[in-house]
Amino acid sequence: MATTGKDAKRSTAVPKFDPDEARRQLREFLDADQDVPSHHPLYPLSLLLSAWEDAQEAEKRDYTSRLGADKGVGKDEARTMLSVGSLDSDDDYMLVHTRQALRLFIGRGRDPEGKLARIPGAKNVGAALRNLWQLSGQDNPYADWMLILSEFEIDDLMKQLGQAVVEARGRIETLGAAGMHLSILKSREPAKVTLGFRSPYGFLISRLVMDFDLYVRVVKTLAGRDLISAEKERELLNARLRPMRAFFDRVLRNQNVLQVPAYAALTRADVLNPKSKDIKDRVQALAEIWPVLPAEVLERRKLPKHAKPIRRGTVRERWVNRTRGCRRGWPAMSCQGSMDVGNRVSGQDQDSGLPLGSVKGFKGKGAGARKRG
Repeated sequence: MATTGKDAKRSTAVPKFDPDEARRQLREFLDADQDVPSHHPLYPLSLLLSAWEDAQEAEKRDYTSRLGADKGVGKDEARTMLSVGSLDSDDDYMLVHTRQALRLFIGRGRDPEGKLARIPGAKNVGAALRNLWQLSGQDNPYADWMLILSEFEIDDLMKQLGQAVVEARGRIETLGAAGMHLSILKSREPAKVTLGFRSPYGFLISRLVMDFDLYVRVVKTLAGRDLISAEKERELLNARLRPMRAFFDRVLRNQNVLQVPAYAALTRADVLNPKSKDIKDRVQALAEIWPVLPAEVLERRKLPKHAKPIRRGTVRERWVNRTRGCRRGWPAMSCQGSMDVGNRVSGQDQDSGLPLGSVKGFKGKGAGARKRG
């Protein structure tokens, strides 16, 4: 039977190169980070894969040099984006009505006479969170983990304060139904506090202070209108202050650990694949301090709300690093199911939520204090 022109085209068509299939066939060499010998039958395929990856990297570099502009836009024209200044604002501030909330914000240093206890302040905590945020931008997985736990705890503290305000206001509204209308106390001259934070976390912690300020006003309204006693007022305020100050202490302790240069310099690649005994020892030391670093954080599948973008390596780099790390069996990692290398390459990524046990670990031995022998 005669072959038609269409059939001839089909028979001579070059199949499209499939990098995933190539990696599957070359998996033995990729896992071992070895070059394919020139006499091996898969050597031509390895050359094709290398050429394809080089072409992909060249395309990425060209895209980056044009700042992501369309192909019809020249590099010089595209780079005018760099001359646009960063956004700025006028001075940000908050109005604080109560001394208790202001003390929570500014804290109290160590008393030279030793008569007053030190109180960590929200302003210093905001600066500590900013330092963790900067380390997060340098691909430090422990900084990411500490930020995630801090976000979780701040949200929880704000929810508790909000619920407490609703309950306290309910007593005032009950009187309103009976005909007695009471207003919430406020300062005649509230303190104007300039914020000046340079990270989203400073403003997040300031919102916590403002929520506490409102709570203090409502509680003092109850006490001033004979709805609760002075002793009950102190009890209610201290019940809210204790968990906030404990949280502030944890953030400062965690930041103190990670600002040590030996720990601050660690990256995900170091945790997954330590290249020297020194790096291995540093990773092991942090694993003893925080033994609950989840795989989803290590893999950047679980990130802080304000995580900065990190350049990701090629699929081959991630594959090799992941395989080496799993073989070494570091305690900071989990190499089960969802972390299968084949699944990662084919895009079958299985995300999971924040483990409850990890949050508990943050409040206990996993939070900022070394294990004691």
